[in-house]
Amino acid sequence: MLDHALVEDILHASDIVDVISSYITVTKKGRNYVAICPFHDDKNPSMMISKEKQIFKCFVCDTGGNAITFIQKFENLSFEKAVRKLADLINFSDSRLETSTLNNREDENEKLYAVLFDLTKFYKISLHANEGKEGLEYLTSRHIDEDVIQHFEIGYAPSNQLLSIKFLQASKHSLKDMETVGVAGHNSELQYVDKNAGRVIFPLWNSNGRVIGYSARRIKDGNDAKYINSPETPLFQKSKVLYNYHNAKKTARLDGYCYVLEGFMDVIALYRAGIKSAVALMGTALTNSQVMMLKQLNVEIRLCLDSDMPGQSATLKALEILEKEGIKYRIVHPFAEVKDSDEAMNKYGKDVVNQMINTLIDKIQFALLYYTKSNGLASIDERKKFVIDFLPFLASIKSELELSDYIARISKITNFDRNVIFTTLKKYKKNLQSNLPTTPMLDFHPEKRVLKRLQLTERALIYQMLNSNEAIEFYQKRNVEISDEIYYKIANYIVNYYMEHHHVSINELITEISYSESSEENKALLIGEATKINLDRHYPKCNIDLLEDYLKIIKEERTKEYDSFILKNSLKNKTDETKLQILLEHNRKLNERLNKKEE
Repeated sequence: MLDHALVEDILHASDIVDVISSYITVTKKGRNYVAICPFHDDKNPSMMISKEKQIFKCFVCDTGGNAITFIQKFENLSFEKAVRKLADLINFSDSRLETSTLNNREDENEKLYAVLFDLTKFYKISLHANEGKEGLEYLTSRHIDEDVIQHFEIGYAPSNQLLSIKFLQASKHSLKDMETVGVAGHNSELQYVDKNAGRVIFPLWNSNGRVIGYSARRIKDGNDAKYINSPETPLFQKSKVLYNYHNAKKTARLDGYCYVLEGFMDVIALYRAGIKSAVALMGTALTNSQVMMLKQLNVEIRLCLDSDMPGQSATLKALEILEKEGIKYRIVHPFAEVKDSDEAMNKYGKDVVNQMINTLIDKIQFALLYYTKSNGLASIDERKKFVIDFLPFLASIKSELELSDYIARISKITNFDRNVIFTTLKKYKKNLQSNLPTTPMLDFHPEKRVLKRLQLTERALIYQMLNSNEAIEFYQKRNVEISDEIYYKIANYIVNYYMEHHHVSINELITEISYSESSEENKALLIGEATKINLDRHYPKCNIDLLEDYLKIIKEERTKEYDSFILKNSLKNKTDETKLQILLEHNRKLNERLNKKEE
């Protein structure tokens, strides 16, 4: 790992406003700066950047941290690589950067990356050698020219299964590493051989453009699988990969959109048509990891999965996930007569594909097409839900002719009478104007924490500990017991850092959490909460009387919570008469305690 002091020196030498400005547009507002948050679908600037504290915080998606945290999340890098990236950005030079090494796990991964880097070069050379003639002919038959081959690093694995292995051994790679990355297997004679032999090779990359696996296409007739994808390895987990993401993220922000396709040949087809901002799911349903990658692009997502029923069903499910994450999207109108972009490109050519791919529809238009085709609304509950879900959309339509058309189409799909749907819409609009509940569905946001008196006081204590050594020493000496798990962890990080360095700041705390917390989810939660607390400005200046008041409230509220817990358990399985006696006794003791306080 990089030296801790070195990380702090790099942070102190950097300016978070300059760092974030190199990625996104930042605007000065008062003493701070604001920006459109790149980590969620932000319409108005919700990210605040404090030059004074050298931290950032989004008050919508709760993402926060320092300059390293921003780079780490924006570029999807490890902590150490984000530190090195920051050093490069600010031209920070130090001999400690040269002597510091990657941790053991990253060092092992580097060896695996090196295997795939060298093998990809070998495959590319083989494609243009005599051995690769059949592979090149196959690509030519698919209208894949040299520009496409070079851009997507397409290669060929020689049919002689031993050649690739011998090349890698000559390049000082171990058989164990070849096996780990999913390239080497055993033949009947127990020799190590290339599992991709005799196939055209399409490299798969991570978000930083490093090869992590392959998809290998059979070019001769046979009974084996047409495509062989790399197995799950330490580098390659299919659910966390979007094909061509490393290229698309460079162009998507300029284009303002990114197409999401089903297979990598579809991405290649769009590239041939002049469209570069496109990624593919690699045959999986859209996963949470892939959604977060799309979210970081901060552009309109254009879904273009296969036009058959499985592809359209997958589209419908993907819409729910994108909406849940607040990602703006539209859908490419399902193709007629062809299944995907690859087929369309080979059948119609560049101009028609551009026209097809830019025919975009919204959710209700897609849903109407889908349910008309599939007859998927079987039960009355499903049909009722369909109408209720689209009431907000119908209410937004200004044109009576357009509204009439949509209601007619919804009536056809759901078998509800047009007049019934229209009457339901009128009631919805009336309730909307009266500020009454419009549907029985509740808007539930579990991520928004409702703070009680105890949590508010503990939060105030954390703020003082982040800004006053006196508060830290008070916390230690008086053995303050914090109930909230998040605040308790933050307090422990503050104390541990203070004991070693005799000072602590929010920037140093973020670095400490980044170093020490193994779970990425916990790390983000702790850093997000700590930055949010430290940006609060309504707390008074720290003094001993204020800290004593905090402690008094914490003790009182903890006692109340304990009493409530005891009372709840004592009432279990009791008769009504016994419950009444227990409650009366509880109230008597509570009154006695209150009277003693007043005295």
